[in-house]
Formats: sequence, C-alpha cells, structure tokens
Amino acid sequence: MSFITLSRTHTFHNLDILSQKAGGKERIMAVLKDNAYGHGLLEMASLVSEYGIKKVAVKNLLEAQKIASLFDEVLVLVDHPHYDVNEPSISLAIHSYEALNACKEGMSIHLSLDTGMHRNGIQEAELEHSLECIIKRNLKLKGVFTHFRSSDELSSEFFWQKSLFKKMKQRIESFVKAHDLPVVAFHSCNSSALLRSESLGDEAYARCGIALYGYTTLSPFYGTYDLKPVLSLWAEKLSTRVLKKGERVGYAGVYEAKDDELISTYDIGYGDGFFRFCGIDPITLANNERSKGRMSMDSFCVGGDASRVCLFHDATTLASHFNTITYEIVTKLSPFIRREIIT
Repeated sequence: MSFITLSRTHTFHNLDILSQKAGGKERIMAVLKDNAYGHGLLEMASLVSEYGIKKVAVKNLLEAQKIASLFDEVLVLVDHPHYDVNEPSISLAIHSYEALNACKEGMSIHLSLDTGMHRNGIQEAELEHSLECIIKRNLKLKGVFTHFRSSDELSSEFFWQKSLFKKMKQRIESFVKAHDLPVVAFHSCNSSALLRSESLGDEAYARCGIALYGYTTLSPFYGTYDLKPVLSLWAEKLSTRVLKKGERVGYAGVYEAKDDELISTYDIGYGDGFFRFCGIDPITLANNERSKGRMSMDSFCVGGDASRVCLFHDATTLASHFNTITYEIVTKLSPFIRREIIT
C-alpha cells in the first residue's frame, strides 16, 4: 500500500536552524495543526518531543488531547471555547470578545490580537473590556499573540503590525502588573517572521509551522535557508501491462501510446488527498518519470514496472504545477496513508 516517509534527520536539521535563530529550542513552539500539515500528528509530535521541544500548537481540542502528555503546553488555535478542558497542559486561543464571554471559568487561554490581518483577534478598542472580562471570569491568561499577514513578503506591513502589537503589549503588561497576574508569554512570529528577524527580542517564543517541515515562502531578499523537506510520498504497484501502439489508458483516454510500451498502475489517487491531474499536462515524479493519463480516485499510471515510485520528496515542483503552495500539497494528504519515520 501507499505510504509516507518522514525524515528524522531533516526534522532535526530544520529545528536546529529555527532554534538557533530563536535563541534556543525552548523558544520554539512547533505548530502541528491539521495533522501536522499532513505529515501525521502522532509521528511529528514524537519527533519534535524527541528533539526537546516543550510547546506545540494544534488545530483543535481533539488533536490536543492526543498529544498532551508529551508536552508542557499545547495551544489549541482554532476551536470553540465551550468545552471543558481538564488537561492542565492545554490552553485555548481566544479570538474575540464573544469567545471570552463563552469561556468556562478558570480556563487557560492565549488572547489573540488583531494587528491588521482582520481575520481574528481582539481589536485595540476592545482591549480594556477584554482584559476586564478575563479578570471577571477568572481566566488564566497564559499568552498573548498576533498573526502577521505579510511576513513572507517584501513590504512594510510586517513593521506596522509589529508596532501595533508592541503598543498593545505594553498596555497588557501594565494591566498584568496592576492586577498582580502571573507573567504572560507574548508571541507574534511565525516561520517567516522568525527567519527575517535578527532576534525574537523580549518575546517568549516563535510559532514555527511550515519551516519545521522544510519549506518557506519568505522572499529571497531576506536571505535563504537550507531547510530540508521532511515528507516523501510513495505509491506501490498494483498491476503492469503492455499498452499497444494506439491504445489509450485511463478515463477519457487522454493518453495514447505512440508505440508499444510497458505501463504500470500505482495505488495513489485523488481519494488519498493528492491533486487530481487531467492527464493533458502530466506531473513529474521524483525520478523524473511523467504520469500517463488522468489520475483516478485510487490510482494513476506511469511508464515502467518499478515495484514502487516516489511522487515527491519536495512538494515545491508540484505546488508550482498546480498553481498553489506547498502547504496545500502536503496538508491534503489523507490521514489513512501509513506514515513511517526513517533516519
């Protein structure tokens, strides 16, 4: 059956780069949301824990509960606050004043600030009311964060978002001090923001997602980094036949053999989360072989009779082919594909 390999060496290599940039592995929060960007939640949690990472972020409470025992803190980024959260290591990101009021009393939270992305977060005008609500509802404010909308691009937006975050941060620090609250962890940097910055300054840590997995969308103006893709996708052979000259293979018969040729079918399809290709513009596999015909729900064809083929070691070429980003190529991969950690 088809399978995914995850490189321990590449994972640790990427974490070395990020940790050095952040000022130590204790200043990295590994983002494992959406099944660890399609890599496999349990497998990647095991790897980053083995490396020494103590803090991670996930999409929802279900993901958090699966790995909570491995980490000191698990931040749930995208879920609703009406759940009872009993695990002391789990905190919820709160993105609105309404959500604050919906929190169970005593819940551990990280407060999201809107500094310009205008997708989620407490706006500057809402800050005082929000902080008062935290006190009123006896919520445990463990962290405060924002998200940059253009940290990977060559623009000034990164700087004005940082400036607003700093301004709101100072107001929160004054409030925390006045109410004798525990120290709050402030964090704003994602992968691109970390890589383009000289240091984290006085922020607690960076939330590193896509760079952990070996990719970056950062403008080359800010430098290049030797990140190594962690995931490789493999398919195994289902059958082999000789396609006679003039015969066509697959749906709609878009590929026609110019001469007799050996062709095999492999067990990956769009039902496995791989992008459906129409066959007119074939994809190029890791060994430079090209697909033949349309991709089916559970299979695709390629020339030769190899027992297995690698669709990619690096998703960058496929992302370009499908006019998307590497995030989408890897995150779509089915959780039912077997994952295997290799050296």
